[in-house]
Formats: sequence, structure tokens, C-alpha cells
Amino acid sequence: MAYTALYRKFRPKTFSEVVGQDHVIQTLKNQIKTGRVGHAYLLTGGRGTGKTSTAKILARAINCLNPKDRRAM
Repeated sequence: MAYTALYRKFRPKTFSEVVGQDHVIQTLKNQIKTGRVGHAYLLTGGRGTGKTSTAKILARAINCLNPKDRRAM
């Protein structure tokens, strides 16, 4: 049995699963809804604060060709 690190096993897949970064998530969701997405984002913080997870979710949301409902993000 291979060991899987916790940060890989429990990585959030949607904005609603991210915990403790409500102000950041709300800002990113609003930018996606309005279509005013910046060309670069600087995600900073200590280890384990969700920088990589947030970046991956943001990339998936921006590159989505068939969003189900932009208002429900």
C-alpha cells in the first residue's frame, strides 16, 4: 500500500470546499462571475493555508468551457 500525503488526499476540488479563506474565495468568485479576471494572481501565506489548492480551483474555473451555473459558484 502506497502512502498518500494528507494534502493530496484531502485537497478541495471546489471553492465551496475551501475552509478559512472566505474573503479570498468570495473575491475570486466575483471576478469569475463578472468576467474580469486578472492576468496574474499572487497567493501568499504560510504553509498549509491553501495557496496551491486555491490556484488549482481558480485555473479550473477560468478554463472551464461549459460552466454549469456561474451564479452558483
